[in-house]
Amino acid sequence: MGRLKREVSLSYLLSRRHALISLAAALFMFAGFAATQAKAADAQAEAFVTSVADQAIAIISNKSQSKAVRETAFSTLLNSNADMERIAAFCLGQFLRTPTAEQKTEYLELFKKFVVKIYLTRLDEYSNEKLVVTGSQARSDTQTLVNSQINFTTGREPVKVTWWLVKKDGGFKVFDLNVVGVWLAQEQRSSFTSVINNNGGKFEALLGHLRKQIADADAGKLPPVAGQQ
Repeated sequence: MGRLKREVSLSYLLSRRHALISLAAALFMFAGFAATQAKAADAQAEAFVTSVADQAIAIISNKSQSKAVRETAFSTLLNSNADMERIAAFCLGQFLRTPTAEQKTEYLELFKKFVVKIYLTRLDEYSNEKLVVTGSQARSDTQTLVNSQINFTTGREPVKVTWWLVKKDGGFKVFDLNVVGVWLAQEQRSSFTSVINNNGGKFEALLGHLRKQIADADAGKLPPVAGQQ
């Protein structure tokens, strides 16, 4: 009876070990499949960033074209590859529902023009620089961070840039950029909400602010960069 019990126990342990090995193998295969899928998604995000960056640098570096022509090309690039409406809405923070329908329409138009003029003017000093993607990681099923750095032909220290991408319309869109530790859309939201707060909650104050910033950019004047005020 004792021998039979031992044989049954041994058989049970062997069958249990076999089941555990099978489970471990299945988990390993699943993990490998998931890693492959994640790697493919990251590769697509990284390729997207490389393409957008190369196009942006080509536009900025082409000094044979007028600033107006480069602004038009830069605007087309942004509207095609960045979720401008989502960024504009994010930058309003708690004042998202404050503007009237007419003010919302004007705000979006001014916002797009503001982004093009301010950032193209700020980047105008760069020429033939190279952005290199250094890695990426998923934040969620719909959001990915892509790490990169700008390498300068002058020997200047590289500048780290992190791209916050969101999935939309079957592809990727840029939502925010982190340049040397500062998230630009978040910094802009802080600026915009401060303008409204400092003017008694009047949304028209922000529209006036944007009009002035655009006019100043046309005149070669730029608002201070975060951390340099």
